[in-house]
Amino acid sequence: MANENDSIEIESEKEKELYTGLVEKGVNNKLQHQQSLQHNRQDMDQTQEVDVKPSQMNFQKIDLTINNKIENYSGRISGCVQRQANGEIVSGADIYLYFGSGAEFPVCRIQSDVNGNYCLGDLPPGYYTITAKSGEMQCLVRNIKVLPGAASDQTLLLVQRIGYSLHAYGTR
Repeated sequence: MANENDSIEIESEKEKELYTGLVEKGVNNKLQHQQSLQHNRQDMDQTQEVDVKPSQMNFQKIDLTINNKIENYSGRISGCVQRQANGEIVSGADIYLYFGSGAEFPVCRIQSDVNGNYCLGDLPPGYYTITAKSGEMQCLVRNIKVLPGAASDQTLLLVQRIGYSLHAYGTR
C-alpha cells in the first residue's frame, strides 16, 4: 500500500481521472483496497472487475410440529408365534429382542404364552430385530420400526431348519 508521501505512477487517462476523483473526495489507498470491487489490469491490456466481497443469502423453511398429547413415548412390539407350515399356534417359544439389525446380544428375552401371544413393551423408538425359537423351529425378523407411543404387530412364523441355527445367548 502506498503512503500519502509515496508517488503513484498512473499509466492511463482513465486511471488518472479515477485517482483524482478519489483524492478530491478524501479517499486514500487504504480505503480503496477495502472496497467491494477490485480492478485488475492484465498483461494484455485487458481490464476486468472482480467482486471480492460477494454477498450470499441462504433461506431454509423448517416446519416443526410438537405434539404434546403423547404421554408415553415408548412403543411396543406384539404378536403371535405360529408354525409356518400349518399355522398352528406355538406356546412357550423363546423370543429374543435385539436393538438394530444385529442378532448378537439380545436386550430382552421372553416366552410366548399358552395362546402363542407375546408382547415386548416400553421400547424406545428405533429399529429392532426379533428371533424366535422353539425346538428345531426358528424365525428371524429384521428392521421392525417402533415409533414413539405406537404399537407394532408382528406375527412370527417358525420354520423347520436343518443344519442352521440362530445365535441366542450363545446357544446353537
